[in-house]
Amino acid sequence: MSGLLFMAPALLLALVLLARRFPGERRLVAIASRRRRRARRVAVRLSVAARAPWALLPRGSALLSWALATRPPPVALQS
Repeated sequence: MSGLLFMAPALLLALVLLARRFPGERRLVAIASRRRRRARRVAVRLSVAARAPWALLPRGSALLSWALATRPPPVALQS
């Protein structure tokens, strides 16, 4: 009996969803329509020369491959 009481909220929600009723749908639509549309910000790309010097150091798997390599990778592939 206690298991049925424990599952009652989930079963009730499942029945409501099976009846194609979505709780809170109207409220979500109202909130979404009230929000103002913000102007999209243009993404700024940084060039390699604009990066900080520490950003060019090998990190993560590049650091591991750098340490295990018998010779270092070419300079063009370090970034």
